[in-house]
Parts: sequence; structure tokens; C-alpha cells
Amino acid sequence: MRIGMQVFTVVLGLALAACQTQPPKDTQIRTPTPDRLLAYQASSDGDATIVVTRDVGFSGSGCLGAVFIDGQVVAKLGTGERAVFHVPSGNRVLGTWNTGSGLCGYREGKDRKEVAVDLHPGDIRKYRITINPNSGVELNATTL
Repeated sequence: MRIGMQVFTVVLGLALAACQTQPPKDTQIRTPTPDRLLAYQASSDGDATIVVTRDVGFSGSGCLGAVFIDGQVVAKLGTGERAVFHVPSGNRVLGTWNTGSGLCGYREGKDRKEVAVDLHPGDIRKYRITINPNSGVELNATTL
């Protein structure tokens, strides 16, 4: 009985690890369709740039990842998609949550994650949207 429980624990751990998303390879990165890029697409003098890439993987792949800046939804990203935003410099709040129909929409906004971003003219900041089976949607700074 004890060996059976150990095997079950290992299999469950492997299954959960397989659900965690991964950064996309360069060949997997796509640009969202224009109807899902909602704001900050044109650049102006003094702007900073925020680049957001959504991971690939099974977990959360049926949902879109809403991206918002200062509370305004500015894009909806599918897995492996990358969006570039040209925003006025200053203190901004960047965030994400899962969105869409069915199970994706019923919790919309409840899994919201946010980070404060202090931007200077010409800055380029990069972030990843990941799905962790233990903590849900995450938004993290990245060099990728």
C-alpha cells in the first residue's frame, strides 16, 4: 500500500509539473490579431516600451490572457503571443488575468496579478505571463 501511494505521489507531481507553462521558443512567438491589440500601439516622443509575452503550454491554453495598464485592458493574448506597448513614461501598473468564455470568464478578474513599473523615456521592459498550477496566473519580469 505504501509503495502505491509513493507511485501516485510521483505521478501526480509529474502531471502537475507538465501543466506549468514554458517560455516560447523564437519560432513559436506570434503577434496577436489586431482586434486583440486594444491600446498603446503607436509610439510618441518620450514613451517607454513594455513587451509582454505569454508562455506556451497546456495549462490555461483555452483562455486568453488579458493585459492591462493602469486598469485599462490593452490586449488579449493567446499562448505564445507577444505584444509591444508604447506607453508614456512614469509610474504604471501592469497586470493580467485570464479572460474568455466558459470557465475562463466566470472567474475573470479574480486571478488578477499586478506589478508596479517605473518607466523613463526610452526604457524597454519585458514581462512574461505564466500559468503555475499551484498559484495560477503570474506576471514576471524577464530578459526573454
